Amino acid sequence: MDTVNRGMTEADPNAHMRDEMEHLKDSFNKLRNDVADLFSHALGFGRGGAEAARGLGMDAMETVKSRFNDLKSRGTDQMHMFEDRITQNPLRSAMIAFGAGFILAKLMRHRS
Repeated sequence: MDTVNRGMTEADPNAHMRDEMEHLKDSFNKLRNDVADLFSHALGFGRGGAEAARGLGMDAMETVKSRFNDLKSRGTDQMHMFEDRITQNPLRSAMIAFGAGFILAKLMRHRS
């Protein structure tokens, strides 16, 4: 059987194969570096997002605390004003409380 020479010498197929292997190695190294960079950027983005979310959460918590303290203060002030009105008009306050209790008792009796 005769071998057909297609313009390549005996050393050419080996050299060509080595060149292809080197090219594949370079491509895989580049791919590995690109994937590593991608993961690095993704983790950095995730950390940045987590920091931003934590900051927003802390701000929201401070707002809730501030509003709660404000409502607590206003409630305390209203209670003191109510107490002052009762001490200024004790008879009137007792009559109002008795009337409200009487009406509630009548309403509750009709429901039963």
